[in-house]
Amino acid sequence: MLLGGLQKLTLLDFPEHVACTVFTLGCDFRCPFCHNAPLVRTADTPQYPVEDFFRFLEMRKGILDGVAVTGGEPLLQSDFVLALGKLAKEQGIHVCVETSGAVPFSHFEKVLPVVDLFL
Repeated sequence: MLLGGLQKLTLLDFPEHVACTVFTLGCDFRCPFCHNAPLVRTADTPQYPVEDFFRFLEMRKGILDGVAVTGGEPLLQSDFVLALGKLAKEQGIHVCVETSGAVPFSHFEKVLPVVDLFL
């Protein structure tokens, strides 16, 4: 699981939710207009510890009602999205995934039960 960063509060990335945004590393595309280009190449970007993110989420229980997962391409790390989704559901937090949609359908199937919104 490769994370590139965390925005602790957003009112924009997950419509109608007080959320945080977590950034995953890696993407299949190399779009010249990408606004998150440093997240594309995993070797070049410092990693944000997954344990720190889950600890942060636990501390914000009752404050945040959403988590937006973006990247890079978050569904390349469907195991992370699944683990996050399970924890979020236990805490009553909604999950939004921003994806290009250009991943195998099996990635969507894996996380479908724990994701509330795909963008």
